[in-house]
Amino acid sequence: MTRARRNGGVAVVVVAAVVAAGIAAGLLLSAGRPGSESAFAGTAVARPDAAWNALFQAYGNLSGAWSGGDGAQSLPLPDGSTVWFFADTFLGQTYPGGTRSPATTGLAHNSAVLYRDGHLGPTYAGAPGLGGYDSAADYTWVVPPPSYPAARYELINGDQIIDHGTVYKFYQLADRDLHPAGFPYKLVGTVIEAFSLSPGDVLSPAGGAPLAIVDSAGSDPVIWGAATLVSGGYIYIYGVRPYNGDAAPFPLYLARVPAAGLAAGDAWQYYDGAPSCSPPASAWASDPRSATALRTGVSAGFSVTDVNGTDVLLTGDGLSAASTNNAVAYYARCPTGFSPASPRYLVYQPRLPGGYLAYEYRIVPQFSNGSDVLVSYSQNTTVLGGNYGDIATYRPHFLDVKLPGIGGPAGSVTQPAP
Repeated sequence: MTRARRNGGVAVVVVAAVVAAGIAAGLLLSAGRPGSESAFAGTAVARPDAAWNALFQAYGNLSGAWSGGDGAQSLPLPDGSTVWFFADTFLGQTYPGGTRSPATTGLAHNSAVLYRDGHLGPTYAGAPGLGGYDSAADYTWVVPPPSYPAARYELINGDQIIDHGTVYKFYQLADRDLHPAGFPYKLVGTVIEAFSLSPGDVLSPAGGAPLAIVDSAGSDPVIWGAATLVSGGYIYIYGVRPYNGDAAPFPLYLARVPAAGLAAGDAWQYYDGAPSCSPPASAWASDPRSATALRTGVSAGFSVTDVNGTDVLLTGDGLSAASTNNAVAYYARCPTGFSPASPRYLVYQPRLPGGYLAYEYRIVPQFSNGSDVLVSYSQNTTVLGGNYGDIATYRPHFLDVKLPGIGGPAGSVTQPAP
């Protein structure tokens, strides 16, 4: 993930590389080989999707609003359009040489862009003033609840879902007064933001509810809503501890609520059992402190998707700092089935120049076709000023991926054509 901060009035993007010791700023994690090929149950066939890449590159170059963002999350809306949510975002004009100016670039901690019929726009973020975007201003779209003032806290992208006609988005709450390993903020919990859908599926933030906030320097809270999955009449909500240390990095947790339960305010149940597709009723507890990790080695941003009846967890490789840029997938037969023994597949190894990162791999199911899936991921750079000198990096990147070992339907992914 990345965070945008201001230093002497100039916007500087700082990469937060999640490593075993916690979250460290400015650490370069170059692409590596995660052990031998025999460590994987199989290898996917992956290639860049030129059409989706070109769509976002063109919009970033020409929109005059959104010019880049990371942490891309997508949600199909009832009218057939898709809203793309982003974490830290650049806003404003770009220049023909492929650059953006720090002086005229606005920053937002989160934003969104609508996709409809092959086209992107509008951008959901704070509006510019008469003189355009100001590098000293904050154009964040969704701000934290009043008890967590924006002067200290910010909301970072998590997953989202439509439940009983309302959009619920899970944001990670970050406290900028806490600095683990010298990083500019610490994740301290979750905020569930509700969005109203007006005619034409226009999204409007309607207020957020804090969840499981543990706001202290020594805390290691579960950050809920990193990924969601609807299955068997339940909404499954995956969480992760990002500060768990190198002995068991990025443990994966699970909670659930009945379908329509987010809208109804139903109590959550937390999984407290061994990974299994036939757990006893006693494996679900009412106390969040009872939640037991299913496995380790995921990342702060990932997806869980039903692909032809197989639940696929797609993530950056959190088992080793040497391979954190790589995409791996774990398969399970049910939402509670991800275990240390789950089959592990190599999905993608980016070839990046020094000082560049790839992270937050996610399947985009509404544009996928069975086991042929569209995958989005983020890129960033630790090179000083790199995101101003090269506007193409800090935008979503896309892959067409043929997942191995999954039978059933397959075919070309949906391309962004009117």
